[in-house]
Amino acid sequence: MLGYALKPRTRIKCPDCKEYIEPATVSIIFDYVAVIVLALLVFIVIPFMHLPVATSVLFTGVLIALYIFLFIPLTVKFKKYDYNMKTPG
Repeated sequence: MLGYALKPRTRIKCPDCKEYIEPATVSIIFDYVAVIVLALLVFIVIPFMHLPVATSVLFTGVLIALYIFLFIPLTVKFKKYDYNMKTPG
């Protein structure tokens, strides 16, 4: 999951079966919505709260940590896609 959090929307190799899997479309939509909401909170809502700088930085760090360690593991679902690619020969 941490690899997905750092580089979303890419295929990864399944640790069990060693095949490549990709995040499902719903997971990508949830990820976009979460990133937009997080950006709005960090860049618009928190500055307008007029909190001390240390509190604002701490609050921002907590929001980012919640996104990486709670939201992504609970919402990302992977799916094996079959692109019907023809084999040469």
